[in-house]
Amino acid sequence: MSRRIAVLILALTVLISQFGWANAQGNVRRISFPPGADSATRTGTLTMGGADRYVLKANAGQNMTVSAASANNNVILVIFGKDGTVLISDHADASSWSGQLPSTQDYYIDVRAIDGTSANYTLTVTIPPNPPTPPHPTIKRIRFAPGTISATVNGTVAPGASNEYVLSANAGQPMYITTDSDTPVTISVWGADGTVLQSPMGGISTFSGDLPSTQDYFIQVDAQGSGATTFQMTVTVEPN
Repeated sequence: MSRRIAVLILALTVLISQFGWANAQGNVRRISFPPGADSATRTGTLTMGGADRYVLKANAGQNMTVSAASANNNVILVIFGKDGTVLISDHADASSWSGQLPSTQDYYIDVRAIDGTSANYTLTVTIPPNPPTPPHPTIKRIRFAPGTISATVNGTVAPGASNEYVLSANAGQPMYITTDSDTPVTISVWGADGTVLQSPMGGISTFSGDLPSTQDYFIQVDAQGSGATTFQMTVTVEPN
């Protein structure tokens, strides 16, 4: 092979790589989990040397598992935080990753084709909620006044922090939660037995559903803005 041909091949390889990187940067797709779910799946097709980029927000301490499956095993993952923290680089040549997230921020996931051919892939991201903790002084218990089926609480939640509440309810009772806040908040709901009724990944500020068992239920309010958020939350539990 002549030196000139070798130089042309190298230049073409660099061009393809740069095109794939630019394509990933220019078409970032945000991943949101469905209400009550702790995982999401996306599919795509990559051209030769191409890449797709996804982004999702997750909290410090949560465990995230990411996998990219393709028919010819010709895709790899690159995952990094908005702050530049690299969880897995292209040097790992891996199509899956699992670990604990170091901080609360956006995380970017690149799916890249690696063998010079097109690739059809399925990307799966799973982030289960942190295990529920037993009641402690920072968790406020919600109690309904005699003869009532609802209660309203007011609070302020700092950016990157959470306010937690707990209440006792019976199997089959319908529970409704609404919030009113000066900046967006997200609520998550789970039972003392670990059953997740609503994951924080859904980005939802309300909840509605029948309770599966008689136990304590935990409600977590997370701020979505960059500053402290003042909110009002109303919890209603209707009798069977």
